[in-house]
Amino acid sequence: MSRFIFALLTVLLAGCSIFPKPEGTAVNYFDIQPPPMIAQTGTAPKIMILPFQAESTYGSRMVFKVNEHQVKFDEFNRWAAPPDEMVRALLSTYFSGNKEQGGQPEFTIEGDILKFCCDLPDKTVTVTIAVICREYPSQRIAWREVFTRNVKIEQETAGAFAAAASRGTVEIAEAIRGRLTAAK
Repeated sequence: MSRFIFALLTVLLAGCSIFPKPEGTAVNYFDIQPPPMIAQTGTAPKIMILPFQAESTYGSRMVFKVNEHQVKFDEFNRWAAPPDEMVRALLSTYFSGNKEQGGQPEFTIEGDILKFCCDLPDKTVTVTIAVICREYPSQRIAWREVFTRNVKIEQETAGAFAAAASRGTVEIAEAIRGRLTAAK
């Protein structure tokens, strides 16, 4: 009898590996790049955007706060890249017009992403970035500041989250531009 059960189990296990698994739900990817023609030129000094760090280990997963002490990770919608890479790319695009001035940069910008989350009960997206601006080439700290932007969303979707995160990051880029212009 035990040989029969062993043979039956062997056939069942072999059958499981032969049949293909059903296709899963596709994963959607979102980016926070600014709209076209957002590159700023003019009064801001020429800067170099250095790598940013992210305080969390969420990687490219989208994080939704569902209540005061609970977050949810969306398994079907993800960021196109980790938030620290997307923020750096957005800032590089935003300040790319300053590169046309030529020569060495006057400042470097680096920072830490402290919060990049969608709060479902409040229907807001919060972007918090700690920024360090250093003089170039001396690397003396010119200023440091924590910028927070809360952007309201109408829908509780990954697309709304991405659009609001983009707006919040662009607003922070505009605030950085103001600080750079004042430091010039």
